[in-house]
Amino acid sequence: MNHDDLVLLITVVVEAADEQQARAACDALISRAGAQVVDARDCSDEEPSCWAVVITEPSQEKATHNVSAALARAVRTFVRGLGDGFPTPRVACEPPTAWTVLDDPELISGLVPGAERVLVEAWAGDDPFGAGTARDNSPSRPS
Repeated sequence: MNHDDLVLLITVVVEAADEQQARAACDALISRAGAQVVDARDCSDEEPSCWAVVITEPSQEKATHNVSAALARAVRTFVRGLGDGFPTPRVACEPPTAWTVLDDPELISGLVPGAERVLVEAWAGDDPFGAGTARDNSPSRPS
């Protein structure tokens, strides 16, 4: 991966009975975005039947001299691409990452059945999963 490349990491929190159902709920999002699942974990200790599915895809944005602007643009472009009903989100940015949380279940469940919220992150440089090692995915709220 080129250092100028940005990667999107999308964490979908979905109500599902098991991992297979959680992944299946994300199928439309995955195929629409040309993305791939990198992690799915049971988070029902927080909420019953709760799963977090992490999806990654490359962004068309490039990190040039203003990496913050490119990161924020990558997040906004992804969210706008989800459909007409999605408002332009407020994006928090602390390079090498920028993020937003979509937490309108009615809106996002049209895209992912049973979804409660979606964390959209853009990362500059290396894959934040570092060759598939999972990190803590507790979404921090943008201020």
